[in-house]
Amino acid sequence: MSEQLLKEILGELKALNQCVGNMDQRIGNVEQRIGSLEQGQEEFAGRMERMEQRISNVEQGQHELVKRIGSLEQGQEELAGRMERMEQRISNVEQGQHELVKRFSGLEQCQEELAGRMERMEALIENEIIDKIRALFDARAVHMDYFVSIRNSVARIEERVEHLARRQVETFIKLEEHDREIRLLRLEMSGH
Repeated sequence: MSEQLLKEILGELKALNQCVGNMDQRIGNVEQRIGSLEQGQEEFAGRMERMEQRISNVEQGQHELVKRIGSLEQGQEELAGRMERMEQRISNVEQGQHELVKRFSGLEQCQEELAGRMERMEALIENEIIDKIRALFDARAVHMDYFVSIRNSVARIEERVEHLARRQVETFIKLEEHDREIRLLRLEMSGH
């Protein structure tokens, strides 16, 4: 029995050995698969880290976008306020323009009235001026006649003055001659 038992034990040890070999192979396969899983897990961890970084970047970008959207909303509100003020100013300008149109219409009407009054005054002045110009021409003609008579009188007076001047010169010459003769006579009388 011992041999047979030994054979059986040996058979079982071979079977066990084969089982252990199978187990070692399976454990090797499992270790290889665990290594692959660990490598895959490391790759997934790297990918997760990159994804977390990307998510962080996205969140940061989203935060910046929220800020920018806030700024844009604030700017839009400011623009809306400015637009409202501009619309008010345009409304005021339109109202002012409407008032200017009314005033311009009034000015045109006044201008037409003034033009009519000017025409009437021009006619009146023209008639008065024509009468005054006629009177001035008549007065000029009278003055011209008067100046002609004055000129003639002056010419006559100049002729008389010339005549008197000649006579005075002649008289002066005669007086000098007489004076010379008197001096000669005195000399002659004092010399005798």
